[in-house]
Amino acid sequence: MSPLSSLLLAAGLVAQATAKIIPISVGKTNLTMTPNSIAAEKGDILEFRFWAKNHSVVQGSWKTACQPKPKEEGGFWSGFVPTEAGAPNSQVFRVTINDTQPIVFYCSQNTGTHCKKGMFGVVNAGVELTLEPYAKAANGSDSAGSPEGGPYGGVFEALQATPSTTDGGSSPSSSPTNGAPAPSGTNGAGALGVSFVGMAAVGAAALALI
Repeated sequence: MSPLSSLLLAAGLVAQATAKIIPISVGKTNLTMTPNSIAAEKGDILEFRFWAKNHSVVQGSWKTACQPKPKEEGGFWSGFVPTEAGAPNSQVFRVTINDTQPIVFYCSQNTGTHCKKGMFGVVNAGVELTLEPYAKAANGSDSAGSPEGGPYGGVFEALQATPSTTDGGSSPSSSPTNGAPAPSGTNGAGALGVSFVGMAAVGAAALALI
């Protein structure tokens, strides 16, 4: 293996090791996303865990509350995920963060007006793009929008079985999806980010090759 190939391989392994999986409960406690304010780095993975009864997650538009970001601009959509009471769904929807721009997401279930009642969240809130103004706008919305077609912008994977599955205690295995072909890709290019520590490790690997 050439020195350059070895360096690239080391960078990829470090990136995978430094990426975080961030669990988000969808509807576990009434009509909420928990947590609803998240800080994420490029390469981190949002892991949406669905609870009863029938929720969705959609990347929203900052311009119009409870409406989806145009599909041609990227974003993500899980579709509706029916779930029995008492435990999270056996499938999680995972979205890889492609950059650190502010993202808003919501549940588009209109039976019970979930988005209007506060079922939304923000990733990397900005100076003006925050929960407070979005909540005010959502409260004035008549209905929530669902994108057409099947899921996109993320992948369904199996929630890893543990003796007691909690919101922070498990991560999914790379296993089959919810029965339909798994959506591919992420909310963008899906490139993994490398932290300062990761860069140091890559640098050390590079020096070993010289």
